[in-house]
Amino acid sequence: MTLGQWAETWWQGIDVGENTEAFYRSLLTCHILPRWGGELLTALTPSHIRAWLKHLRTRHAEATVTSIRKLLALILADAVDEGLLTRTPVRPERGRRGRLRPRTERAWIDEHQLLQLAGRAAMLATPQQALLLITAAYTGMRWGELAGLHRDNLDLTTGRAHITPTGALHEVNGTLSLGHPKTRASVRTVTLPPFLTALLSTHLKTSTRELVFTTVRGRPLRRSGFQRRIFAPAARGTTHQGQHWPPIEERLTFHGLRHSHKTWLIEDGIPDIAQARRLGHTLQDKMDDTYAHVAPSIETRLLAGLEARWQRSLNTLAPTSHPRASLFLPPAAAS
Repeated sequence: MTLGQWAETWWQGIDVGENTEAFYRSLLTCHILPRWGGELLTALTPSHIRAWLKHLRTRHAEATVTSIRKLLALILADAVDEGLLTRTPVRPERGRRGRLRPRTERAWIDEHQLLQLAGRAAMLATPQQALLLITAAYTGMRWGELAGLHRDNLDLTTGRAHITPTGALHEVNGTLSLGHPKTRASVRTVTLPPFLTALLSTHLKTSTRELVFTTVRGRPLRRSGFQRRIFAPAARGTTHQGQHWPPIEERLTFHGLRHSHKTWLIEDGIPDIAQARRLGHTLQDKMDDTYAHVAPSIETRLLAGLEARWQRSLNTLAPTSHPRASLFLPPAAAS
């Protein structure tokens, strides 16, 4: 059996989310099948695959090559389980010889940079887009969880956002749909610091739309459009209405706001289990993940740290540098 023939059979049995399925399909059709689709499974060797991956690294980002390798490893591991191979030719990464490549860490920003970023977003679009960035950084929610957040899933009386099993917005081949968040652990409740509860409450009083965050015209958000028109110029710098904006952090992505949130929690000394529950992660230690819990006092300390961080950022903001920034600040700060 060739790898291409096995891939057709393997594809029928995968059970992943729509986004992951589209991602797998892209890696298969663009990289794996063109090179290995006609090869017999038994003809694949570790040396051939290593040479191929080495060549890919000269043309693609390391993250892309890593994803390709992981998918190929998954396909071949399942071939072993099926009895088509005695062992997989994709060896563990820890055994790969060659040059050590420096680890590239995801860019993140502090609370002062976040408020500056939000101020720019308010000027490029509306205060709603600024509030989206603030909510992302102060909750750690993913893009899809925020873009699909329904107003009914915000409990502003108790200060909680509920990410439900159908509460994430997916974009597959240009089509938007609501579906399951990234993992089972992603279905969760995220507590909100008081300032964010107040900002969201004010926003919802002025909006009748079902989704909390939308485009200026009230349509569901598309990540690529938001990135191109708002996030990239705000983070990487641009010239807006004759005013030059230097970069805040050129490598920052929207997902970097989630990294920022976790970094803030670490800085505030929040335990790993509380971080994991808030971000929708599971701990690697299964015992800790099963038996560890977040005490109310820890949650109180977590929210107090975020509230203090917000107040610190307000003290550094100069509203005159971003005329529309005051629209999404509390009255006291705006004045």
